[in-house]
Amino acid sequence: MLIRREVLFAIAAALSLSATAHADDSWKPKGNIEFIVGAGPGGENDRIARAIQRALQDGGFVPSMTILNKPGAGQVIAITDLASRKGNTNTIGLASGSFINAIARSGSNLHTRVVPVMKLFDAYQAFFTKADSSIKTMADVKERLKADPKSVTFAFPVGLGSPLHVAAVQVAKTAGVKPAEVKTVVFDSGADVSAQISGGHVDVGITSIGSAMPLIQAGKARFLGLAAPERMGGDMKDVPTLREQGLDVIVANSYNVLLPGSLKPEQVAFWTKALDAVLENKQFQADLDRNFWVATPVRYPGSVAEFNKEYDENRTILKEIGFAE
Repeated sequence: MLIRREVLFAIAAALSLSATAHADDSWKPKGNIEFIVGAGPGGENDRIARAIQRALQDGGFVPSMTILNKPGAGQVIAITDLASRKGNTNTIGLASGSFINAIARSGSNLHTRVVPVMKLFDAYQAFFTKADSSIKTMADVKERLKADPKSVTFAFPVGLGSPLHVAAVQVAKTAGVKPAEVKTVVFDSGADVSAQISGGHVDVGITSIGSAMPLIQAGKARFLGLAAPERMGGDMKDVPTLREQGLDVIVANSYNVLLPGSLKPEQVAFWTKALDAVLENKQFQADLDRNFWVATPVRYPGSVAEFNKEYDENRTILKEIGFAE
């Protein structure tokens, strides 16, 4: 069954109306809004924030908005700043799954000091291999791991203990392989991983869809599976999920818009309504399609439960593989 954005938006709109029915619709922020982002200018999180900024301004929800770039420490520097602005009605923030992974490593409770007002979308991760590889499916990967845990090398960007490393461990666990036995190689970027895959230097790459797509389209690499709950449409419609292939593994980089603590219900309701409008913005929808992002809106207070669940899951598996303090 294909993921259908129009169905998601219909559900989102209905839930949003219910959530805000008793809120004071007269409240709006006054003055400039600072949007705190844990990435430098031009980085993916920065580009996402600017797309949200454009949609909010186009819809007349904010008079003006400034992107405040605070890169470093897996977005912890940025979110620490946001948390320090308790009660500030003119500040919002953006966090991806990398932030949750970073604080789950240290055991920090920073995620409890901000309010995830809405999860906007998921960027599901892809597993791929060289075009002429003898590995044809993720079921093949599983069988190889069962026979010999060292027979498959997983490659991914960023570093050990990252969400993509966790993804490799989750796949190996379906074959009964212990985390310490998983053979991994880390590269600086998704583009580097793709180059190593097409050269036949590693067996299975794990990156965002966009990082792998250029070599896929050039016929130098081939998707093995998508770590999503359902198939996607468009260029990804023929790529099976890992679940379809007998591996119950979902790997998503989730993007949440955050608020400082101690805001009033009508202020939280305003941002919920504004972000629903972002998801309905035609240009933002084009951004979703172009980057293979899947709109999966979860709004407050459900977003808090999901944020906490993601932290707990990361903490558990990071402890298991020896990367949690």
